[in-house]
Amino acid sequence: MRRSVIFLLFCIAALSSFCSQAAGKYQFEPGDTVLTNCHQIYTKGTVKAQVDDGYTVHFPKKSGPINCPPFRWHAEYVLPFQSVPEYRLQFFGGLKTAKVFRLGETITLRFDTDKRIVQNKDSVDIEAEITDISSNGAVALKLLGTDPDAAAMFWKWVGSNYVDLRHDALAVERNKR
Repeated sequence: MRRSVIFLLFCIAALSSFCSQAAGKYQFEPGDTVLTNCHQIYTKGTVKAQVDDGYTVHFPKKSGPINCPPFRWHAEYVLPFQSVPEYRLQFFGGLKTAKVFRLGETITLRFDTDKRIVQNKDSVDIEAEITDISSNGAVALKLLGTDPDAAAMFWKWVGSNYVDLRHDALAVERNKR
């Protein structure tokens, strides 16, 4: 009896780990809208074809900047896209209160400066408005304000892409909430 219980528990554990691994991989068809992950900066695109280890993704003409290859993506860096009106960022499995981000809110990003762009500051604070939120916790932003240093850093790092709410640049905003 004891051996059968141990065997049953082993089978359940093996099956649950197999299911969790399978759940992390998505199957996309040509024409599906996806987000590609490059250092927690996401670009929205359309799947053109499936290749051996991933997908060929087409991006809109003005979707930059991004510092990753523009067309062929490994499957682990391609995520499904679904727009939502708000996103609850959970911490410690829900033990701490969730931080809610909604469409139209103003948020602050802080980037360390690139000395080729901004000479006299160590970091730049950027005010932006949330224009879209994806179901995986990435937000599309619209630059607010007219500071030329902030605009230069915004267009260098974010541009028309999506930023993960867990990105280091949003630590200031997470701490405020």
